[in-house]
Parts: sequence; C-alpha cells; structure tokens
Amino acid sequence: MQVNINQRKKNNMANVCRTDIIIKASKTAIDNFVERFDKCVDGTYPNTEDDRPHIIDEFGAKADLLIDRIGSKWVSIWDGGISYHNDTEGSSEVHLSLDSAWYPPSDMILEMFRQMEEIDGEGVRVYGKYWDEGYQPIGVFEVYHGEIISEENNDLDESEWEERIEAEGGDSNNMSYWDEVVSPAFEILQKKLDKVMKEI
Repeated sequence: MQVNINQRKKNNMANVCRTDIIIKASKTAIDNFVERFDKCVDGTYPNTEDDRPHIIDEFGAKADLLIDRIGSKWVSIWDGGISYHNDTEGSSEVHLSLDSAWYPPSDMILEMFRQMEEIDGEGVRVYGKYWDEGYQPIGVFEVYHGEIISEENNDLDESEWEERIEAEGGDSNNMSYWDEVVSPAFEILQKKLDKVMKEI
C-alpha cells in the first residue's frame, strides 16, 4: 500500500518509530553532512547544555512549529547515529538511524535531502526503511524531487505469529520474528517501491 508518510500525523501508532536512512551523494556532500551530523546533539530542545547544535536546528525544516520542523513530535539519534560512512569518490554514502515519535521524521528527511541537493545538485539519493516498535506499520521510502514516496505494511502481528508457531509445535523463543516475518516483509515492500520508482 503506497502512503504519504507526511500525512501519518493523524494516525495512531506505537510510540517509538525507528528510521534507517541511507544517503548517497558526492564525496563533498557526504563529508559535509557527516561533519555537521557528528557535532549534533539530541534530547531536550533547545540544547542549553553546551554550544553544540541540536539535530533539529541543523537538519530540521524551516517552520514555526516543532512538529513541522521534524515531521514527528520528537526525534533522537539512535545508537550514535552514523553506522556506516564511505567517503570514496563515486560511491560516497552514509547510513544513520533516528528514533521518533509515532512516525518517521519526514520533514527532517526532506530537509536533509534539500540540503544535500543544494551542494550536489541532482546526484543525491535519500532512502530507507522504518518500523514502529509493534511493527504496525513497517515501510520503505525514497525521496523523489522533494517528495517522499513510500510503501507500507500495517498487517504484521507478532502475537499471531507466536500463536501459529506454538500451534505447529515450535518454540517462538528460539526463533526471530524479525528474521522470519519482518525482514521478508521489507523485501516485498522494497520490490513494490522499486517498481513505483521506475514508473515515475
């Protein structure tokens, strides 16, 4: 199901949504992003503890309301933020993870894209995946000309999976819901999104 994650502000979801973001661009653009991102703090906004920039000030959209700057109620850098950085010219990319309230930080993702595009022109690609703590929903996305295109699944139910495994005589404690259900669902969504991206 294709959705506009900017409109999710009206939907109910579990409290924490993890978003894995991959940015591909020129070495100059990626190095600029990493240098700025590594200086950022999260937590209480505005940052009054030291002179480091808050992630919202550095990468939030220009808007009056905080929710419109981020695209969610709050955002935090997950596990140090950057998990992979390749600064080789021609294949420069960075992977980072954010946690946010209820839905992906869509306005922040769009602002990251805008900032990168300002440096790199049309050579920027921003995409990734997201899931809330109850896996309802999970989704994949890609920024296309300043708009987030996404595919989403709201039908995963871990308790149904556990009941099915136990009914079949298995032990759900010895199996991984992520590996058995969530990861394959992401693969299906990514194929759908790839098809949409080829058609637009």
